[in-house]
Amino acid sequence: MPSPLTLQSSGERPQNNRGQILSLALMVASVVFVVDFFLPTGIAEGVPYVAVVLIGLRSPEKNDSLRLAGLCTVLTIVGYGLSPAGTEPWIGMINRSIALFAIWSTALLAMQVREADAATRDQSSMLTGILSNMPAVAFRIDQEGVMHDSFGRGLTRFGLKELTAIGRIPLEPPDRIKSEIKEGTLANSVFYESNGILQGKPWWFLNCLCKLEGDQPGLIGFGIDITDRKRAERRLALHDAIADILTTASSISETYPQILKAICHTLDWRVGILWRMDYQRQALGAAVIWPQDSPQAQAMSSSNSGWALTPAVGLAGQVWDNRSPLWIKDLADYPKDPRNQAALAVGLHAGFAIPICLAGNTRAVLEFFSPFPEEADDMLLQRLANIGFQIGQGIEREHKERRLATHHGLTNVLAESAGMTQAASLILEAIGENLGWDLGAIWILDSSQQVLRCLNVWHSPHLNLEAFRQASHAITLARGVGLPGRVWKGGEPSWVTDVVSDPNFPRADAAAHEGLHSGFAFPIKSGNEILGVIEFFHRDIQKPDKELLAMFASIGLQIGQFIQRTTKPGLNG
Repeated sequence: MPSPLTLQSSGERPQNNRGQILSLALMVASVVFVVDFFLPTGIAEGVPYVAVVLIGLRSPEKNDSLRLAGLCTVLTIVGYGLSPAGTEPWIGMINRSIALFAIWSTALLAMQVREADAATRDQSSMLTGILSNMPAVAFRIDQEGVMHDSFGRGLTRFGLKELTAIGRIPLEPPDRIKSEIKEGTLANSVFYESNGILQGKPWWFLNCLCKLEGDQPGLIGFGIDITDRKRAERRLALHDAIADILTTASSISETYPQILKAICHTLDWRVGILWRMDYQRQALGAAVIWPQDSPQAQAMSSSNSGWALTPAVGLAGQVWDNRSPLWIKDLADYPKDPRNQAALAVGLHAGFAIPICLAGNTRAVLEFFSPFPEEADDMLLQRLANIGFQIGQGIEREHKERRLATHHGLTNVLAESAGMTQAASLILEAIGENLGWDLGAIWILDSSQQVLRCLNVWHSPHLNLEAFRQASHAITLARGVGLPGRVWKGGEPSWVTDVVSDPNFPRADAAAHEGLHSGFAFPIKSGNEILGVIEFFHRDIQKPDKELLAMFASIGLQIGQFIQRTTKPGLNG
């Protein structure tokens, strides 16, 4: 019994052999006529003309069967007149009538068969045309749920170049449906999706299984390639997920675990890592990983094996340096990343990374890994780059909001305070908490002795920085000495990337003990007169922020005006 998938190719056409077929039919008709000429009329000599009509059925011209039936009719009638008498005339006439009935019944039935065959050919050609030009596959599944043959252009998605493939392909139904097939409980039609990766390219198919007509065993299936649609849906879902996270977040830094999780879940990737610069080590450090308890994530984020990701080194390092997204098909074959063997050991292959930039500088890098080698999806990578830009915009917006909140907080403190002694700790707290700095100190100029004295020290409540506080209160700074002394001398805000390594920072040992590194300071001014200096420190090493320094130059004037209004004898020396 032929397979339901045995279809005529749309390029096949019946050969034009009409002349040979008609010649054969005429030869058979001649033989029957000659035999009829010698046999007596009592014998049904005309019945063999049926063979002539059947031969005409093979002709590519659909009316040849009728023409041959007409010829056989004439020969039957002529043969009746020329045949020798052998029985009663009425018996001969009955025999000839039976012969004519057989000839025309066969001719009419042959025409119906030809028309049915033509309709089947048209349907077959239409289905073949669809399967030959659409990214689709038709297949047959037996009663055990096992695929036996398949047909269609969609086979190229699996690396099969032939139009018809014999054997199993990745579109077999899942075990749940196979069980229903074996048990005979499957509905008349059922849909399911198949997906996979071939040579680094992911694919998706939407499949439908249908029972065959009648009592034929097995099922017929049809699968259509929905890879392009799935990719578009995946990009849209990723955009929506990140947009929801960013629009509802109170702080960008708090959203990073959610962002890593959303990207991994949406793309079905295994590991996500957020990298930031560790300026103390001059290398990238993994600030957030997802999943937190994943051995794969730990292996790719830990430097226990001796490797270090620095700018331009490794996937994340290159993205940090170039500020452009990058996709690697298989990290195991990528010698530019020192983690390539670690990736192979934990079963990770494809990777991509996107930068998070602010004011032209890379602030962080998001890096992701898949358990399968996968070719770059340029449209997806562009969407991911846009996500990095969105996060950078969110950070910038958050910075502006915090700086605006700092202005408002300081304005309220200065409006509600009676003097600098009362306002000092509130000023430091308003700046430190709004901008996320760990420690701040106010230095007031002792004009009689021409030194700066520490008026107040504030630090973040969750940190114990007592050693640095004591060192600040125990020291006075001359003009040009230390960070406050430099600001006093220059009259402008100043930034130190790492006070621990600064030779002109007398409290370097205390800073190192407390883990303080980056610092900035700005003058408290009344006109051109320096009244004091305010300094802040952070436990991370951070690059200079010119916009921040410009803002505090203005704040220093605001605080200076407040001191002039509220100063009392002895406060300023």
